[in-house]
Amino acid sequence: MTDVDTFDEERPAEAWLTAIGLRQRIAATAASIAETEDWVADTLDRLALVRPQDAERLRARATHARLFAAHERNQAAIYRAHAGLPPAGGKDIR
Repeated sequence: MTDVDTFDEERPAEAWLTAIGLRQRIAATAASIAETEDWVADTLDRLALVRPQDAERLRARATHARLFAAHERNQAAIYRAHAGLPPAGGKDIR
């Protein structure tokens, strides 16, 4: 077996490990974004309480932030599922 043959056999495994690592990082980033968006939404809701003249607009933006947070949590779950990670807050049942 030549060095080229060894390289070709090891390359798919290396690529697979890289892909799993990237999925884990993307899942963690999406979860972090979701937490930040929840924090932004909570802040906007509190701001709406002290700025009644802007309350409708602020609450609408808070709703949008929460929807985006939910989307990011969903994305994180998808990437966790494809990276061999348990769901957030859950145990791996494999």
